Order: sequence, then C-alpha cells, then structure tokens
Amino acid sequence: MAAGAHAVRAAPPPKSKALFARKRGAQGGGVVDFVLRRQLELSATVLAVILAGNLLNPPEYHLSTDLTPSPSWHLRSPFSRFLFLSFRKPDTQLYYKGRDDAFLIAWWVIAFCFLREAMMRWVFVPVAKMCGVRSRRALIRFSEQGWSLAYYTCSWTLGLYINQTSPYRSLNTLHFWKGYPHDALPALTKWYYLVQTAFYIQQMIVINLEARRKDYYQMFAHHIITSLLMMFSYVLNWTRIGNTILCTMDLVDIFLPLAKLFKYTGNHRASDATFAIFLISWIVTRHIIFGRIIWSVVVEPQTVLDYDWRSEDGYYFSRNTQRCFTALLLALQLLICLWLAMILRVLWNMFLGASAEDTRSDDEDEDEYSSSSDGGDKAGRRRVPNGAHVNGNGLHRVETRKER
Repeated sequence: MAAGAHAVRAAPPPKSKALFARKRGAQGGGVVDFVLRRQLELSATVLAVILAGNLLNPPEYHLSTDLTPSPSWHLRSPFSRFLFLSFRKPDTQLYYKGRDDAFLIAWWVIAFCFLREAMMRWVFVPVAKMCGVRSRRALIRFSEQGWSLAYYTCSWTLGLYINQTSPYRSLNTLHFWKGYPHDALPALTKWYYLVQTAFYIQQMIVINLEARRKDYYQMFAHHIITSLLMMFSYVLNWTRIGNTILCTMDLVDIFLPLAKLFKYTGNHRASDATFAIFLISWIVTRHIIFGRIIWSVVVEPQTVLDYDWRSEDGYYFSRNTQRCFTALLLALQLLICLWLAMILRVLWNMFLGASAEDTRSDDEDEDEYSSSSDGGDKAGRRRVPNGAHVNGNGLHRVETRKER
C-alpha cells in the first residue's frame, strides 16, 4: 500500500440495543460499566421482586400513632410501602409524612431507571431513525432529550394542576404561610412530591454514571440544591412553596429538549423559534417568578407567623430554618444566573447568523446531530471527527497507519 494511504474498517449500523450497552462516551470496565450495560435488566428485576412481594403479601393497614402527630393508617408489609402511600388520616383523604415515605421514593428511583432506559431504547431511538437521525451519538442525544421532554411535560402539567387547585394558586404567596403547619397533604400532592424527589435523586445517579459533560458540576450542584429544597420543604411542612418552585423550574425544561430535538432532525428554523420561547419562559419563570418566591420566603412569613420550633405540632418556622431555606434559594438563583449568561451568548450568536445551540451541554460536533439527508457530499455522507463518515449504511471509521 502506498505511503499515506488509509485502511477502512466498516461498522454495521447502530442498533438500539447496542446504543445503550456501554457507558455513553466514557471508558469501560468495572461495576459501573456492568450496571450501565444491564441497568434495564437490573431495575426490572428489582421492580419484579417488589411486585411479587405485594402479590404474596397484599397491603394491610393498622392504626398507629408511631411516626405521626396523631393516629394514622400504617402499612404492615415493607413491600406495600414501596407502592402505596403511608400515614393516611382516618376518615379523610389527607396523608401525614414520615420515614416510610422513603420506600416509595426508592421505588420510583428504580422505576425511573427502567422507564428512562426503556423509552430511550424502544421509543425515542426508533422515532429518531424515522426522522433521519443516523449517527450513534446523535441517536443517544435525541433519545435523552426525548425522555426529558416526556417527563417534564408530565411533571409540569401535574404540578400546575395541583398548584391551580390550591389556595396559593396564581402566586398568592401569602397562602404559603397561612394555616401553617401544613402537616397533612392530599394524596395526589404527596405522591407528586415524592415522585419528583425520586426523579432528582435518579438524575444525580445518572449524571455520575454517564460520561461527564462540560457543565457537570453546575448540573450536579443544581440537582443537590433542588433535592435539598424538596426534602427540606417536605420535612418542615413548607410543601406549598416546594410545589410552586417545581412548577416554576419545570416549564423551561419542556422547551429546551424540544428545541434540541428539532435541531437534531435538521429543522433549524423550528429549533430557533423554540429556543426563543425557551429564553422568554426562562426569564419569566426562573428570574421574575422565582424572584417573587424568594421575596416571599424572606419577607412574608413573619407577617403571619411567630418564630417558633414545636416539633410535636409540626411547626418548624424559626430564624435558622428561614435563613437556611433562603440560602438554598439564592444558591439556586446564582446557578440560574450563570446559565442565563450562557443562554444570552447563544442569543448573541443567533444574531450573528448562527443557529441556536445550548452552550451548557457537552461539546459535540454539529455534523453528528444532522440527518443523513441534511447536506453532505455526493455520496450522501457527512464528515464527522477523526476521519469518520456517516451515511445510510452506518458509521465508517477511517484509521491511519499511525492509529493502528
């Protein structure tokens, strides 16, 4: 072979099973790699064991004052605690809070691992292929954003319904504090709160298992702060604030993945339009409305409540709890401001003629997000890094003698 020539090795087109068989974009080996290879099977096995335990031991309740301020219905079987809400007040549809709620959170952490992988593999990868997405990385990114779009659409819709059917609807923030302590919740509100907590815990697991992106530390800090806010507000009976914060945060997480999905399919006009909606909703919800929530926590509670700490009554409004909660809110706002600066940089690039691109995510070559019909050479191929080509037959990687 002449000097400078290249040897070509062709790989088969990516299949949905193979796509998620290894740690995405990271080095392999060890327990983490095994868990990622088998997370669908592992999570399904754990869920099946819990379901089988419930079939063998149907839910039974007993009345007890253990863990709750007054008598409530407790579940006897540990298996039942994974699936059903605990601590219902007699003759009502309200539920107290207690340590058994951790069982339901654990169930949903595992369930989200299963649902995320299953929907990415069996729903969003086929959809991506139908839309013309071809490269392995683009298929993975498309499926990840598809899952985010599906989850946040559901969570925001449910959260908004709870919010708008409650006394604190339409940012009536004084009702965050009126009637405090709110130690018992409607069934739907409690379930929503625990499931949302599980989701953010699962997100912390995911970003530590998969390949780190360039905003890893910001995202990890965001998930920690959000999880702390949710657990803090749940334990201290400040759930009205927590629900409003979740509604405020979840809306923009619908538009951002939608903009990315349009981008991956080559529809840049729709992507740019959706990104503009995302930017407007970001400023309105995460700076104006969220700023109003912070103002309420700092100013309003002492106008209707006394500083006190009575754990037997579920009353946890003290100067220290107010300061800690405010500090978490301000830390979250600081992260949001950093992200806003990145988003405004994208907006500036759009004015200069570039397409909308989220600067918070990892560095990816633009060509890897394009469909096979979107430009390329006469053979229908697109150039990607390291001398590779993408065409209708999958990924062809070109290796030089030096690489071999």
